[in-house]
Amino acid sequence: MTEMVQILIESASTSFGLLSKSLPPMVLGLILAELIVVYDAAERIAFLAKPITRFSHLSDAAGASFMMAFFSAASANSMLAGYYHDGIIEKRELFVASLVNSFPATTMHWRALLPVLIPLLGFTGLVYFGLLMLVGLLKTALVMAAGRLLLPGRPGAEAAEMALEDLRGRIASPRKNRPPLGEALKISARSARPKVVRVVKMTTGIMFLVSVLIQVGAFDLLSQQLRGIGGLLPLPAAGISIIAAQFAGYVAAYTVAGGLLAAGELSGKDVVVTLMIGNVITSVGWAVRWLIPSHAGIFGPRIGTELVICSTGLRNVMMTLVALGVMAFW
Repeated sequence: MTEMVQILIESASTSFGLLSKSLPPMVLGLILAELIVVYDAAERIAFLAKPITRFSHLSDAAGASFMMAFFSAASANSMLAGYYHDGIIEKRELFVASLVNSFPATTMHWRALLPVLIPLLGFTGLVYFGLLMLVGLLKTALVMAAGRLLLPGRPGAEAAEMALEDLRGRIASPRKNRPPLGEALKISARSARPKVVRVVKMTTGIMFLVSVLIQVGAFDLLSQQLRGIGGLLPLPAAGISIIAAQFAGYVAAYTVAGGLLAAGELSGKDVVVTLMIGNVITSVGWAVRWLIPSHAGIFGPRIGTELVICSTGLRNVMMTLVALGVMAFW
């Protein structure tokens, strides 16, 4: 009994030390991310991406969808589906545009990832995020090259121009009534509150659990039991727990990884490679549970499924290649 109490005390002390450093910047980061949205600061980036669509021989209709993807992936996909059904774009352009649109969604992940990654993993988290951006960039570059080869390139239809003007109007109008900083902070805090509560609850619970498991030697036992399975993957057996946590969500995975990194169970390289390989493994479940149903609802069952398979498959290939590069050169 005394030993168990001692374990709980040490685990609480370890988790409290980690949480005291990680939770404040998490909360601040989530609020700042919402503040950027309130001031529409991110929207200026969208118009800089137009050369990408021109290089890919995408029409202005697809270009309007690309701009919308910086704000809402679902809205961007709905625009593409409407253009396709109206005959404004063909199937090849639909696929190229949809795959290219995944890059804006990837770049916007910083709002959710960085406030969690950096406090929990520090420089290792920043490296991992940079590699995720590299994967998205490589995937997009390959699709852009394919678009340049496969698509003839043509001017956009009148409907696409009208959609583009409507988009510009939506972006410009909120800037006329920007709230003062104090009010904007209150709005940002209210918007971020549900995310903050969820992140705090999940991070606190998982961090304490990881600390307990480390204290009782659970990861050493896991290493022994999974030695055979671990031989099939180019990562330490302790990394299996990170992959298992990735099935629950990125906050759980980063929290587990942060605990193992802080305890010295895994190196920064091990954490990055494990997260990338786990990303590939868990992507299938994510695609089946979320992506295919949403894409099928927008594009129809056949095209929606084909798009998800192409996008997920290409991303996983790039993710695996980058992970192998990290293993070879880090």
